[in-house]
Amino acid sequence: MKPVLNPQHMLVSFLIGGSLLLAPAAFAETTAKEGLEKIKTNLDNSKANLGEYQKNLKTVEKNIGEIQKAKGQVAEQRKTVQVQYEDNKKALTKVGAQEKELQGLIADEKNKKALEEKKLQELQAMMAKVQENIQKREANIADYELQMNSIQEEKRVWASRGDQIKQQAQMVDQRARSLATSENDWNNKKKGYVGEVNRWSKEVDRQQKLNDNYTSLTEVRD
Repeated sequence: MKPVLNPQHMLVSFLIGGSLLLAPAAFAETTAKEGLEKIKTNLDNSKANLGEYQKNLKTVEKNIGEIQKAKGQVAEQRKTVQVQYEDNKKALTKVGAQEKELQGLIADEKNKKALEEKKLQELQAMMAKVQENIQKREANIADYELQMNSIQEEKRVWASRGDQIKQQAQMVDQRARSLATSENDWNNKKKGYVGEVNRWSKEVDRQQKLNDNYTSLTEVRD
């Protein structure tokens, strides 16, 4: 709290002080009565000045007390402010550390995001390639199915022809069996005829010999 001094009291004290300084000279030029009155006036003024200074002293002492009280409050406030400053400093340090940590986390997430975006682009490119391959596969399947239909039709043709060939083979087998039977019969007949031919050849040879012998005998007789 600021000290309170009354400016009017300070002005009165100054005027009274000036009168006291001029009193000896004035007293020499005046009568005793006037001097006594002047002294009385000076006494009254001195008493008045004393009262004013005493009053001002009390005011000053009160102001000093208020100032000391205020100084105590300021000291407490300074302690409080110092504690708050230290707490604030710690909080700033903590927040700074958190900010730094968050900056690191943000940078890390950005790096991961960039990598994942790159992977996503690669996957999208791969998906586009796979989709292209799928379309090619579908086109190949359609072409192969057309070829399959053609092959199946050709297969039916060959199967039908196979049935015909099978029938022909059966006919050929049947004819072969028939020819084999006929051949066997003719072979049996051949054996019989060969036997007869041999037998009659021998008989012819025997008869030829007889004929030759008889002819020779006849020629001898003649």
